[in-house]
Amino acid sequence: MVKYPNLFSPKKIKNITFRNRIFAAPSSLVWPDYYTGMPDESTVFYYEDKARGGAASVTLSETVVNRTDAARRANNDILVPDFEKNIFPTQGWLKVTDAIKRHGAVPSIQIFHSGDTSDLAWTGGRPPIGPDAFVKEDGTIVKEMDKDDMKRVASEFAESAWYAKYAGFQKVMLHGAHGWLLAQFLSPATNHRKDEYGGSLENRARFPIMVVDAVRERCGEDFLIEYRISAREYLEGGLEIDEAVEFAKMLDGKIDLLHVSAGSYYATKQYTFPSIYLPHGCNVSLAEAMKKGGVQTPIVTVGAHYNPKDMEKIIAEGKADFIAISRAIIADPQLPNKIFAGREQDVTPCLRCTNCLGGKYDGRNECDVNPLAGNELYTLRMPDVKNKRKVLVIGGGPGGMKSAITAAERGHHVTLVEKEADLGGNLKFTEKDSHKDDLRRFKDYLIHQTYKHAIDVKLNTEANLALVNDINPQDIILASGASPTVLTLKGSDQYPIYHATKVYEPSFNIRKKIVMIGGGLMGCEIAIHLAESGAQVTILEIMDSLARDSNRIHQAALFEMLEKMKDLIHIKLKVKVTEITESGLKYLDENEEEKILESDTILYAVGMRPNEEIVEEIRSWDGWESFRAIGDCTGASVVRKAIHTGYFAAMDII
Repeated sequence: MVKYPNLFSPKKIKNITFRNRIFAAPSSLVWPDYYTGMPDESTVFYYEDKARGGAASVTLSETVVNRTDAARRANNDILVPDFEKNIFPTQGWLKVTDAIKRHGAVPSIQIFHSGDTSDLAWTGGRPPIGPDAFVKEDGTIVKEMDKDDMKRVASEFAESAWYAKYAGFQKVMLHGAHGWLLAQFLSPATNHRKDEYGGSLENRARFPIMVVDAVRERCGEDFLIEYRISAREYLEGGLEIDEAVEFAKMLDGKIDLLHVSAGSYYATKQYTFPSIYLPHGCNVSLAEAMKKGGVQTPIVTVGAHYNPKDMEKIIAEGKADFIAISRAIIADPQLPNKIFAGREQDVTPCLRCTNCLGGKYDGRNECDVNPLAGNELYTLRMPDVKNKRKVLVIGGGPGGMKSAITAAERGHHVTLVEKEADLGGNLKFTEKDSHKDDLRRFKDYLIHQTYKHAIDVKLNTEANLALVNDINPQDIILASGASPTVLTLKGSDQYPIYHATKVYEPSFNIRKKIVMIGGGLMGCEIAIHLAESGAQVTILEIMDSLARDSNRIHQAALFEMLEKMKDLIHIKLKVKVTEITESGLKYLDENEEEKILESDTILYAVGMRPNEEIVEEIRSWDGWESFRAIGDCTGASVVRKAIHTGYFAAMDII
């Protein structure tokens, strides 16, 4: 008997049958050729893994509709040819669609125009276009689109969709959400036109509907059109659900699927990519409102879905027809298959850290918990294990567990030693912080997988040369982690100060006046945790901004939380802490004036130091054939470093 009969029931729309109700939503991990805009083999492998994982439809993301003014980044996927330069990308796209189809999924592609959010650097010096003329903060002049511009862009959408069909895609997603061009026309926050394309909803909808009609006319009735909308933009004066429902009813009969999202990428991206501060399935109410409002088009809901029981209920209760999942399928492309097989505990949890998407600003399109996301080509050059080996892993944190699991899956004989009474390492704090539930699930997943595999786990065991000599491994992976950097200030020997993680200890008494020295990601997140317990927290940061060690998308969510809690969380930047006294903490403000803060408790979060001592001790044992130190003991960092280095270290044992 199928455990989730509604979630895994097929649904036919026109001539296309979707094998279940889970869609792999568009995600921006793509690697197009800079000259042609054609996807490379990394893109093919990345999307093929999603199809192999059991998703009913796999959608490629944000493909520009022209080579002139649609772009929002330096390198873009593009479907349409460039006849002057003799560039014809279709062959590259056929590789993608074939790869998706051969695993039983429906290939889809999202096409878009960035409108006024584009930049001269991406448009070859041409002015960006949009519904309104205005001057950006950097001095860039945005051109108001006239009717000729609208006809041209509508035609470009249609041609791009036709080339998608020609390249083997069975569905196209028109990106009318997240603050791009179609959304700019629909939103009263960004459309201030006085002609027939501005003002009333009917007028603001005129251009987006023109685009839909052009695509339908060019591609025919047999080609599926999915329209993506931000049903609530979370912008002052932006699109709200009531107007979104009315617009959706205008699309009935014109499109085949309505994909209901939220937010605006450049202003409210924390709702476009739901952060840890939002509930899972946070957009379901918007999808349900479409249904209750009388929209006849099948509805797709997206927004941090992960729990199959909840997804089953959404479909069973008719709140939506399909569930679209982006980041969770990046974290584990096999998510649909594992759920279908009743193996929910084996699904790698998504952290909702948004490093996969926000990391692209740093050139890192990678997933913290899935080392192969975007690196699928690595598997082609990975030799099979020739001899099963005796592997010792030291450290039961995330990196140690990942390396032990990976080595065991490869068939090696693995011993994992951990000095504490349980596994988890520095992730144990997640049991205490309500906003770290996703990270807690990941910790529990790693522990479950460790005990599930044939790994000899030795707890309460201190690693030393005698132990190593007794186990006598061939290969050693050392994951000793990192410890909090100890902050010493004048007076701190008399008046104690504590590392921020102290707040998670059962004996810690949360008082009312707390000072947090250090406004990095850890300091800010723990400040929010404390404020939610009713404490007044003052963050002191030496730099001129907070959370510099966080990606831009998570920063947006974090800063919104800090703003919401401004009555409890007070921020002082560009300050230097000088002394701890009986009455409080002394610091110099940005004008070098001395100030004093009264406090009940002084905390600090000024980084972590790698536990390096044991590395050299164990390395000195002369019996190993391979030795790798991984994760934080090689330099404190984030979960991604522990997981990735742990995985690849284990894979190198052949």
